[in-house]
Amino acid sequence: VQRLSRHEVAALNIGYVADPFYTLLPITLATFQCSFPTVSINLFEMTCGDQFRALENGKIDLGFVGLREPIEERGLQFRSIASYKTVAALAKSNPLAKKPIIKLRDIEPMFFIGMSERAYPGYRHWLTTTCQQVGFTPKVLQDADIERALIQAVAAGLGVALLPDQVNKLPHENVVFRPLSPTVVTESCIAWKAENRSAALKAYVHIVKERSASMR
Repeated sequence: VQRLSRHEVAALNIGYVADPFYTLLPITLATFQCSFPTVSINLFEMTCGDQFRALENGKIDLGFVGLREPIEERGLQFRSIASYKTVAALAKSNPLAKKPIIKLRDIEPMFFIGMSERAYPGYRHWLTTTCQQVGFTPKVLQDADIERALIQAVAAGLGVALLPDQVNKLPHENVVFRPLSPTVVTESCIAWKAENRSAALKAYVHIVKERSASMR
């Protein structure tokens, strides 16, 4: 694999979902640009699903893709960069909203609001697996393409949702977030095409690995 010279002119295309990686993304980009000031960095805010498609067709070199699902069939390499506790999102009017901690089994009778497979590949598999670990299969009423729409559906009392705890950064009037028992941890990942031999990509992945390890 070629090495990247500090003065080499190159480009690096990165996809991201804004909220979950707000801290890590600017820190790693600043470090990278200090080391390789001639490399052009192009950022694309995308859903996780759009990032997978952009990786496959070569439009981006690396994506902050979130859930590590699905994996092998895409010819991608993954690296876990963060772990988040999962919370239950409920309407304030939901009787369970009064509890400080919610048992996962307690929300079995309720409908769930999920994330669409096109926008967030693997979310439904993760949700189903998570609930089946405590003995039930979730009843998904509808799927949302963006987190904001999911929160609005929860606020309207249409169902509950399971999300990483950083979702509380989103506006959430009439919605409460409660930790779960047992604790459910989700991993967030970066991904890149295994056959991509870009020296700029290799250098940036190294920086992300180092920074994410120091922030855990």
